[in-house]
Amino acid sequence: MRKSLTEIIGRTARTFAVGLLCTLATAATAEPYRLAPGDRVLVQIIELNNHSYVGTVDTAGQIRLPYLGTHLAANKTLDELSQDISLAVAGQQIRSVQNGISSVIVLDEQDIFLDIDTYRPVTVVGAVAAPGRVPFEPGLNVRAAIGSAGGNALAGQTERVDQLANFRTRQAELRETEAWLAAELWRIDVLLSGADSDTPIGEEYRIVEDRLDSRDVENFRRMIDGARAQLDREREDNAARIVLTKKRTEFLETALAQFQTASEIEEERLQDVLQLSNRGLTTVNSLDNAREGALNASSRLLTTQADLAAAESELQSLMIEKQGLDADFVQALMDEKAKFERDYDEARARLTSLNRELALGTFTAEQDDSTELQYILHRQDGASETSTEVTPDTLLRPGDVVEVIFTYN
Repeated sequence: MRKSLTEIIGRTARTFAVGLLCTLATAATAEPYRLAPGDRVLVQIIELNNHSYVGTVDTAGQIRLPYLGTHLAANKTLDELSQDISLAVAGQQIRSVQNGISSVIVLDEQDIFLDIDTYRPVTVVGAVAAPGRVPFEPGLNVRAAIGSAGGNALAGQTERVDQLANFRTRQAELRETEAWLAAELWRIDVLLSGADSDTPIGEEYRIVEDRLDSRDVENFRRMIDGARAQLDREREDNAARIVLTKKRTEFLETALAQFQTASEIEEERLQDVLQLSNRGLTTVNSLDNAREGALNASSRLLTTQADLAAAESELQSLMIEKQGLDADFVQALMDEKAKFERDYDEARARLTSLNRELALGTFTAEQDDSTELQYILHRQDGASETSTEVTPDTLLRPGDVVEVIFTYN
């Protein structure tokens, strides 16, 4: 099919504009990377025998790391986050046990090393063979992301019926997936709010009751009750161990006082026998017995002191555990919610793109020169999202969504 001069000039101008946008996007990627929810950060503490831990930036932009606490990470570079953590923990003492030897380590800014463990994935939706997430690596461009998603879905297809059946099946699967993910989010919201499990499902999650069986909804309600029952059991177990440890501590304190008195008495007796021995008024056996008595009393005293210190340390750990039970429960729910929110947003984006293609009638028996591919980059910038037409060479950032659309002239 021949094209007019006007069409050629128009397409050339559009290609130039898209190329300019690609250049600007490429330049932007040269800036230091700033963390966002979903990024996983690797942290190494050099003094702890280079032990490494991985923390995930949650939906609130916070990252929680062992020994180092919780810090705001979103919109910060690795260097900025490292400086914040170093300033917060400088001079902090932590206890380390290596090869059975306990030691105290004082942290400073040289002890902490941060690196990216895993970037947020890129999502590819639209007319591709396998829509979904693509792992992000620096240098990933639109062409490579689409290749990882199986390439263009409609390339080489000529049978309208087969295409439509395939898309309808994918649509049904996505609708069901969307409903299940919404149910998971509803479950977590109920747990976080403290509401009863039989609370009616609000309008925000109406698709749960519309698309899932009533037995499935009931199973989610039982999961809510089960999670709360598990937390109650952990609280009761912690409380029982605290009571037992307190009793043990009180017993050891009483025994320590008694052994302290006994040790003093045995020491005085030994001194008296030594004086008599120096004057030749006692036997060797009496002196040996006095020495043995003083040694045994001192040994019992030292053993009891060690047992009391261990019991007090255990009691302190249990009190810290008690304080952290609810916080850990909430943090686990927040981490789980962040994961389901990402999956839910991805499913909705894929479903929206699929519905758009079905509505636009992109399934034609033949494809001619009037058909072309269009690549739309959806990028989250702070609280807003931008959507821009790009070229296959455009470099991507973590968390980007690439939408592939067939357009017709």
